[in-house]
Amino acid sequence: MDALPFDAEAARAYGRVFAAITGAGRKARGKRAIDLLIAATALSVGLPLYTRNIDDFSGLERVVDIVEVRA
Repeated sequence: MDALPFDAEAARAYGRVFAAITGAGRKARGKRAIDLLIAATALSVGLPLYTRNIDDFSGLERVVDIVEVRA
């Protein structure tokens, strides 16, 4: 599996992610910042975001396709 870069497209997508989170009344700073970078990267390349903790991405359902992975 190759890593996806956080590039200019991802930076632009981060703006959409940030707006969605703050619009949902959630904090976009601190520990959540890394989750938001991951979401922005997925959004920028048009890929779904797979996660074991779907609550980390609550508020982003309209912005990025989030898929819960169960162990």
